[in-house]
Amino acid sequence: MSGIPSPPVNSLNGLCNALGLISRSNTPEALFARLSKTLYKLVDKQPIALYRRSPSGELRLTYCYPADSGITSCRQLLVFCSMDELLASGCQYYVLEGEHGVWGYIGHPSAPPNEALHWINIVVDIAAQRLRLLKAEHMAQRQQGLKARRRLLSHDIKRLTSLEDCLQRHGHSWCDIFQADGIALAHKDKLYCFGESPERHLVLQQIGHLYTQTNLDSTLELDGDCQGGLAAPLSMAGHQLGWLLIFRRQPAVSFTASAAPDVPFSFWLPVEASMVLELADDLAVAITALEVVHVNRQLRKTNQRLESLAHSDLLTRCWNRYYTEHVIETLCVSNTTCAVSMFDIDDFKGINDTYGHAVGDNILREVADLATQTLRSNDHLGRWGGEEFIVIIADATQNEGVCIAKRLCRYIEQHAFSIPEPVTISAGLTTLQPGESPHSLLERVDKGMYLAKAAGKNQVMIC
Repeated sequence: MSGIPSPPVNSLNGLCNALGLISRSNTPEALFARLSKTLYKLVDKQPIALYRRSPSGELRLTYCYPADSGITSCRQLLVFCSMDELLASGCQYYVLEGEHGVWGYIGHPSAPPNEALHWINIVVDIAAQRLRLLKAEHMAQRQQGLKARRRLLSHDIKRLTSLEDCLQRHGHSWCDIFQADGIALAHKDKLYCFGESPERHLVLQQIGHLYTQTNLDSTLELDGDCQGGLAAPLSMAGHQLGWLLIFRRQPAVSFTASAAPDVPFSFWLPVEASMVLELADDLAVAITALEVVHVNRQLRKTNQRLESLAHSDLLTRCWNRYYTEHVIETLCVSNTTCAVSMFDIDDFKGINDTYGHAVGDNILREVADLATQTLRSNDHLGRWGGEEFIVIIADATQNEGVCIAKRLCRYIEQHAFSIPEPVTISAGLTTLQPGESPHSLLERVDKGMYLAKAAGKNQVMIC
């Protein structure tokens, strides 16, 4: 059997719901609780432990589930202090990736069922994404507080989109202010240059040396091939972001005739160095602001993607049952005029038995695609379970709903699937009655579908 393994957390809807809860966690604590509970179900109720990896490599227990005798009975999970101990124990573990390497590990006593491993990796990856974004959001809030206490960004810098944009907009005026010939900005292994500066590989060599410096509170004059350059650290709250380098061809104090040509003269006066340091502080805040904008943009994209995952059926990409039920409940409360159809692929078990589940999955996807193409733009398709689907036909009378349902039957019957036999559907159709409950509506349309099957299949029955 090929394709994605069936999710072992009760149902696909249960797993999607768990992923949605993880993706909407507002704090690391809530995230750890939801992650642990989900993994606990996936690994047949083995105790779960989360460990934070310190910069020195030490492991610290951060969260465990369940927090009762279930975890204390497996004491070895509580006492790991290093990765070597975790490896030697033979416990199953997964890596929780952080923004800059490994954040920590998740462990449980023994290997999970084979069919669960695929879903465990998805759950851990989504949880790691959410954890990184929560940390980034927290950092963004801290940086906003720092910016409120200092007036370092001009109105124009706030509108910048990148460091390259920053240099192109302001490089010329900075060179004028400092009587410099060129400027370079080093940030995250990238080098941005403006004007005349030493060859790129020479600047990169100097930057490599600068990163070994421990004093991040003062400027450094460069020697050798980059003599004439002044380097100022770009740092924020003790965190090194990069370097600002400004280059001059002539020293601040002229050479004397008796001076040896290899004497490293100072090209910068102390007051100038102080001004460069102030500019570096401004740029550090600008860089942080750009990163916050980028992180928030990524956060919005990721949350939109996770929200779509929580609402969608993984196989067919139409609505899942959980979200379809939610929409039907909303329609019943609002007394919206609509028709609802439930259809089932005829003899689908025989297709699976004869051609295998991979072919069956492909047919499910094709039927969903055909239905989506056949429906109007304001109609919606949801997978109800197995080979059953529900169609919500918006603003439709019974006659209009019947026409759409019959058209869908005809399109599917005429479509050339990957098997020699024709694929057909049987559908029930009804309209939402004023004050009707979701249960009553679904019970009626389900009855119509089974009447269509009993009447010979490949047709629509009204209930």
